[in-house]
Amino acid sequence: MNEQNPVLVTGATGNVGRQVVRELVRAGVPVRAVTRDPGTARMPGGVEVVSGDHTDPDSLRPHLDGVRAAFLVWPRLDDTAAAHEVVELLAKQVDRIVFLSSGAVRDGVAEQSEPIARPHRDIEVAIERSGARWTFLRPWSFAANTLEWADAVRTGGVVRGALGGNKVTLIDERDIAAVAVRALTEDGHAGTAYELTGPERLSPVEQVWSIGELIGKPLRWAELSDDEWHERLLDRGFDAESAKAFRESVREAVDTPQPITNAVQQVTGRPARTYREWLRWRAVEFTDPLPDIRNPGSGVVLMSTWTLDGPRRQRAAADAVLAAWSDSPWPQGLLRHSVFLGTDGKTVLHYSQWTDEDAVAASRDSDPPERVAHIDAEVPGIQRNGVTSYQLYRSVVPGGSLQPGCIVLVSFRTDTAETGRSFVDELLSWQESELDGGSAVGGMASNHFHVSTDGTSLVNYAEFEDEAAHQAVVESMLGGDDTVPRMIERTPGLTGLGFQRFLPYRGLTRH
Repeated sequence: MNEQNPVLVTGATGNVGRQVVRELVRAGVPVRAVTRDPGTARMPGGVEVVSGDHTDPDSLRPHLDGVRAAFLVWPRLDDTAAAHEVVELLAKQVDRIVFLSSGAVRDGVAEQSEPIARPHRDIEVAIERSGARWTFLRPWSFAANTLEWADAVRTGGVVRGALGGNKVTLIDERDIAAVAVRALTEDGHAGTAYELTGPERLSPVEQVWSIGELIGKPLRWAELSDDEWHERLLDRGFDAESAKAFRESVREAVDTPQPITNAVQQVTGRPARTYREWLRWRAVEFTDPLPDIRNPGSGVVLMSTWTLDGPRRQRAAADAVLAAWSDSPWPQGLLRHSVFLGTDGKTVLHYSQWTDEDAVAASRDSDPPERVAHIDAEVPGIQRNGVTSYQLYRSVVPGGSLQPGCIVLVSFRTDTAETGRSFVDELLSWQESELDGGSAVGGMASNHFHVSTDGTSLVNYAEFEDEAAHQAVVESMLGGDDTVPRMIERTPGLTGLGFQRFLPYRGLTRH
């Protein structure tokens, strides 16, 4: 393959497709990534991102000029006729197709027995007959499938599912991508179907235990009844007949342990990653987005904001920084990095907790420039508004069990650190005497006052049940004649700068 010819990657923003793009970039191979929304694709620098729907041949056709290899995924398993059209179109242009198929496909049988195997094998046959050189990737269970538990893990301690004792092999999408890139760029893989697995068998009960151990949270598995399982499948788009067939096929597979293959090592030269390695990489998905503000090990807090030009790029920037932290060595002394999304649809707040100033300084000296470069390449045009170092001064957490859904940063400019501390002391003394320590303020979960290490800034990191709860406080307690605004006005050296509201998004912790 001519090194200047791009590789076409369909499903480029999916779990596997995104890693295929990154592996190709690392290998120095030109990439043309197909996605429905290029503006939020977050592709590495140098990638040609094109707008299209790879399940629509007419949408794909304009992007095939000069392409000599294609990575194909097919999510619409109920419409393999369209897949045949796409395969025919690709085969006229490319000389090799790497198709993400399924480990359920069996060779040497007249008819596939498992429902998920039938459409995948149907597409495989179309590719075999197309005349293009082909390689099929047949992964068994995806580690990424356990992301469906993320909400339950973050918001509670119980994960509900079916067949909790059934052991399966879980493969990391990075390993699938590594095999795909070898097949796309090297000779020796044509006409091969690689059965891809992780290196171990784990039951869902064991997987949930592994998640809990990693994030430091007790979790337990709750088995669904057959009726509950059926209803869950219907909610996911199955019709009644296909839901019944799926349950039956899964139950039949319980008696046949999934294989463990060495295909990843055979192709890439290194063993497949474990589920725990995958968890460390994707831990942000399972971690409570709210930091423990009063973490006794946190001696320094860095706060900063970024400004983007709209909600889609706001979220893309947040995802990019979290991915960059996940892919980089964890800095010594960093306890947690939390990311929040401004309710204005433009602002991203970073709140990172460190052991001390020495750890912050060491990180600044050793922070790889590639980390920032990757973020800027994926989301150009980020406006960085500076970083300020703080220390937590005082916290007030009224009794109750409110779950914060809105974070409010109330900011002040101060002439000295003592000015900020004195104001906080006066405010909390008034709050204690007049508002029962804050418990009389409906919907307010906490106040955490941070004083900047250079003495120029004071920030109240306040947690509220939701935006409406904070707005009620603004309207009832923060008018021009109310106590708190008058207290601010009469404090020399203190200037109120207003507030910003944020929604909890994601957080990374040291593991």
